[in-house]
Amino acid sequence: MIDVYDAVPHYLCVFKADRHVTDNVIDLGLDPDFRPPMATWGICRPLTRRSVRVGSVVVFLGYYPNGRHYLVKGWLQVTDKIDYLDALERFGDRPNVIVRRACYPDVPSVERTWKRTGIREEVVRRCGSETPAFMTTLHVNGLTLVQNPEDDHEVDNWKCQRILLCQTSQLERCVSSGMCLREDEFPAMRNYVVAREGHWHDVGRQLLEWSAVAPASLQPVPLRTPYGQHNARCLRPADAREIVETLEGP
Repeated sequence: MIDVYDAVPHYLCVFKADRHVTDNVIDLGLDPDFRPPMATWGICRPLTRRSVRVGSVVVFLGYYPNGRHYLVKGWLQVTDKIDYLDALERFGDRPNVIVRRACYPDVPSVERTWKRTGIREEVVRRCGSETPAFMTTLHVNGLTLVQNPEDDHEVDNWKCQRILLCQTSQLERCVSSGMCLREDEFPAMRNYVVAREGHWHDVGRQLLEWSAVAPASLQPVPLRTPYGQHNARCLRPADAREIVETLEGP
């Protein structure tokens, strides 16, 4: 099924599961999106999405805070990484495509909160209470793109962090300059992950505990960081292979 393990990185990713869905393991933002015909992944863990290569295996777990337990969603093998405009054309109905064309009449203006209070205060000091356009739009091939109204990421998180992968220091430089200093890189960014038929498997409805699937080497390994976050964890090729083979069955 999977021919190459040693040549590319593999990852274990944890998302916050929707506790209201009791017969499946579903991310609150539907990312990853495991609906046929293709599994896609386009919002969470932006640095990991940038790092995966064609052939990389990503195993997803859903975390349930109330029960403090982890259920397996499934796995995907990266078969393509596409740019955001291509993702909008091909998967525009999916919530994990977090851009929309500004000219669409069904894209309403949505009031956004801020992730970084200090950045917001500096923006207000320099620009007034209205958020500057360079933080709320993207320009590519003559099109103006805005944030998907279904996406709930903060105004300084959507474009700057989720798409352009900017650190706070870069965002501070952009605010000081009054313009996005990295937007010209946007058309070449291919960080929307696609897995074609036969290269992914959704086992969410089986409600499998991670402890029943995890390789022996990962059984004692905590999934949370010392700061309580669920960051992506690298998988050894042998562990990635074992997890996939376990989920695929005999």
